[in-house]
Amino acid sequence: MLGLEDCCEDFKDICASLADVSDAPYWREIMKSDNPQLCPLPPIYEDRLTNFQKSMIINVLRRTKLIGSLKEFVKNELGAMFIESPPFDLEGCLEDSSNVTPIIFVLSPGADPIAYLKALAEQKEMTKSFESISLGQGQNVIAEKLIEEGQKSGMWICLQNCHLYTSWMGELEKIQEKQDPTQIHKDYRLWLTSDPSPYFPVPVLQNGIKLTNEPPRGLKAGMTRTFTDLGPERYEANVKKGPQYKKLVFALAYFHSAILERRKYGALGWNEGYQWMNSDFDISEKQVFMYLEEQPDVPYYTLNYLCAQVNYGGRVTDNKDQRLIIAMLKKYFCAEIMQEGYKLSSLDTYFAPPEGTLEQTLEHIATFPLDEDPEVFGLHSNANMVYQQNLVNTFVDTVLLMQPRVSAGASEKSPEEIVTGKCEEFLALLPGILDKKKAHPETFKKLESGATVSLGVFVGQEIDRFNKLLTLVRKNLEDLIKAI
Repeated sequence: MLGLEDCCEDFKDICASLADVSDAPYWREIMKSDNPQLCPLPPIYEDRLTNFQKSMIINVLRRTKLIGSLKEFVKNELGAMFIESPPFDLEGCLEDSSNVTPIIFVLSPGADPIAYLKALAEQKEMTKSFESISLGQGQNVIAEKLIEEGQKSGMWICLQNCHLYTSWMGELEKIQEKQDPTQIHKDYRLWLTSDPSPYFPVPVLQNGIKLTNEPPRGLKAGMTRTFTDLGPERYEANVKKGPQYKKLVFALAYFHSAILERRKYGALGWNEGYQWMNSDFDISEKQVFMYLEEQPDVPYYTLNYLCAQVNYGGRVTDNKDQRLIIAMLKKYFCAEIMQEGYKLSSLDTYFAPPEGTLEQTLEHIATFPLDEDPEVFGLHSNANMVYQQNLVNTFVDTVLLMQPRVSAGASEKSPEEIVTGKCEEFLALLPGILDKKKAHPETFKKLESGATVSLGVFVGQEIDRFNKLLTLVRKNLEDLIKAI
């Protein structure tokens, strides 16, 4: 707090305020609250300080709660939309692309874009003209044939997992470079999926449209994404047992988001890291729908087994994690879920809403807190301490890394100024082009036969190579200065 007083006049006498009896209740509440960013400061500082300066106080008093304070800061300054995950806009990427522009999915854990791509193909009536193949050894011939057919007939071709077939990436680059837009069907599109890889061809990456579908952070964002993807038609499709279906789907969505969010706690959440996908939820939802349509009663035991041990449990390798995932779903897939107000956790906020439309369900999810308590996942509140500390440290380190550096006794410089200065320094040290005419007379001495001595031949070749190198280095340094 002494540092805050020194850095800005607005924090004047804040240390004295901490010891002031009249201000003590305000500071005490900030120190005790789970959401200190929502607690009011003593009146003089509440009126005087900006939202950012209030975050500075949280950083000093409750560092582990800094991320929540920064979310509140962004919400107040820019709007709530900037702290919530936006919908995955695949159609917008399609509109921005062309028949020679590849659309590249950068894969991330817990997100599978193929389901979105198939849904878009169906929406655009391209289902019969959509072909997908997972790359691997021996698949290059099939991939090249699909690309050739797609360019002629206007198909959508999806090559999945490009990072698994690095030896063929050079051929893919050649295929893309030879493309002539006038010779390719206007409806042709090439979709590529890949993990971040140093072997992915740079020209293809530069010329393509890059997008990623990061899994939403937080239970609220995860469930919102799940129900948005589900859509109103599917949500209302079960005519026979609509109320039971909606309760079970809500419980399944809660379960899906909960097991994903437990991963952020490291070994406290799961003994191993598991990459559950949207496809796990999709197949489980389809099984719930099917069994409710075909069975007279809700088969809780069967659904528990299929979802916890087959669909999601099929990825689980640790036996303790297997027991945990079974126990978690058993609390959600049970007869009590049909009761109004049945709580899915020890907290009062989380329960399945009364039967209604998809819009009403999303409104119910919108009432969930943005930052959930670990008890939602069956963990003690202390589990958040390590996670929040690591999150804050990573955030602060990243912010500091982006800031200008200050050297001892020198004025503050931006990263661009530092790089420009280094380039100019290297250019000053770089020697000029080597001139063979300035060589020692004996170096290129001619023999009686008219040939140059062997030393001259060797030195001449080296001079040519060094001149090429010096020219290239100088050009790159000059281009870098121009780019900056």
